[in-house]
Amino acid sequence: MTGRHPRVKTEPIFTNVVFILLALVFLTGCGQGLSDATKTQAKAVKQDLESTRDFIEAQKKKYAGLSTSPDFSAMAEYAAREKWGRAFADAGATLARAQDLYDKGLNVTIKQDKPEGDVQALAQIKQVNSIIRDAKDQAKAPLERVSRITAAMNRTQAMERSALKSADTILSKVQGLEQEPVAKAKEQFPASEAKITARFAPFVKMADDTKINTDIVKTQYKAHTEGPADYAAFVTAADAIEEAKVTLSREAPKFEKDLDQLYQSYTKILEDMKVDYFVNIYRESWDERSDFYNPRIFAYTVQVSPAVFQALTQSEAESIAELKSGGKGMNIRVTPGLESAFKALNLDLAAGWPDSRHNAATFYLESTQLKHFHKYLKEENGETSETGWEAVNASFYEQNMDNLGMAILSKPYGEFEPDPQAAPPGMAYVGNPEYGEWKKDENGNNFWSWYGKYAFFSNLFFFPPHYYSDGSWNRWRSDYRYKKPYYGQSQTGYTFGTRGSTMNQSPRYQNSTFSKTGGFKTASASVRGGASGLRGGGPKSNGK
Repeated sequence: MTGRHPRVKTEPIFTNVVFILLALVFLTGCGQGLSDATKTQAKAVKQDLESTRDFIEAQKKKYAGLSTSPDFSAMAEYAAREKWGRAFADAGATLARAQDLYDKGLNVTIKQDKPEGDVQALAQIKQVNSIIRDAKDQAKAPLERVSRITAAMNRTQAMERSALKSADTILSKVQGLEQEPVAKAKEQFPASEAKITARFAPFVKMADDTKINTDIVKTQYKAHTEGPADYAAFVTAADAIEEAKVTLSREAPKFEKDLDQLYQSYTKILEDMKVDYFVNIYRESWDERSDFYNPRIFAYTVQVSPAVFQALTQSEAESIAELKSGGKGMNIRVTPGLESAFKALNLDLAAGWPDSRHNAATFYLESTQLKHFHKYLKEENGETSETGWEAVNASFYEQNMDNLGMAILSKPYGEFEPDPQAAPPGMAYVGNPEYGEWKKDENGNNFWSWYGKYAFFSNLFFFPPHYYSDGSWNRWRSDYRYKKPYYGQSQTGYTFGTRGSTMNQSPRYQNSTFSKTGGFKTASASVRGGASGLRGGGPKSNGK
């Protein structure tokens, strides 16, 4: 829906109208290509390529001057061994690769200037910038290396003491992790031992590397006290120890938090979902008696029902209603077909009326806004609680349209939190003796029987109560777990989830906001393109 374009008294405002229309054409054209922000970033990349070329050359000259000075003699051995002189050629080659990616990739996208190229351009900008940083690092390396080796020569004892102290901290911490939380977790959760070992492996390697570097620091410090030492090897090992200490201080708390997860059990079930619909209605008023068009805009923001939202956004009319002066005051004329929608808006027609001389107005839909919400049922260690409505972004809402009544996150005892893949509630707990046991029904078929405080999983979104069979559990475990959502299969379609047969028969689903407001029918009209008929805008530039 667009706004009404009222009739115009010609000559006095003809020039203004033409000017405004030309401006609109110009502005419309401006929005058809890449975003201004993307173009600005791309321009900065081009400038950075040029400045980095100068930077490499400047670093090369500095190094050349240093390498010919008498003070450089102490570095000559290290420079030859580590081939510092090649660094600038390597940096140039790296920068050439960045330039090539710019010329053949980013620059082409910029010249095409299509709005759908924004994502690709941003990815190309990121890639080229990363290579430029590599080129700068290569160019800086020789002089930075000189600085670090010089520091090692002048502060050998201080570096040695600091490195050995840091090494003790690293080895003590890693040993403490291995002997306490790691050993305890492996003993309590033997099925997860391999995963625990894999997560702890980086710390084991850190300890092994630290031992090697400690030996190098000690050996070269001893050589220093007795005569010449390999200061390059010394500072490399000392710096590696210090860097490992920083890494350990950052990563160890995360690892311990992950281990704590093993002792917790929790599930997050999507219990309900809704969309709130808002429309922005503009009232454009003017003076019919004036030779010059001098409009005033007044904005209404109204929350509406899905039906009203759909009626307004799918209408092809240019306005919702018009207000005109009549013999007995102002008369309202509502666009045919929008009478119910206009009544539901319940607008105060006189609100913010700008001028008593204004005697005409048009009401049109300027824009819309959708707000998306989820409500969750949370289970933690057998205890359940419900959340209120939690705002979610449109993308996440869309991703979970099929997952009503599903566990969108499940973390059983003895397991690390997995990448979330929707599954029927409790499915991730089946087969774990912490939660229940396998039994046979009267026909000899295996089904999962929950222990008392987990029995609610059978009744949650199922009517009558539903018990998982070993067949469905094995199918989920082998083909779906950690891979993709599992909705089960029946002769008529899905068993679980928003479209599932068991879900649709559930009183909990039938009483949900999602169901009461139209379910998939309403959702399809909103999240999945219901506003596609909205053409936007209003009069804005025309007369009366």
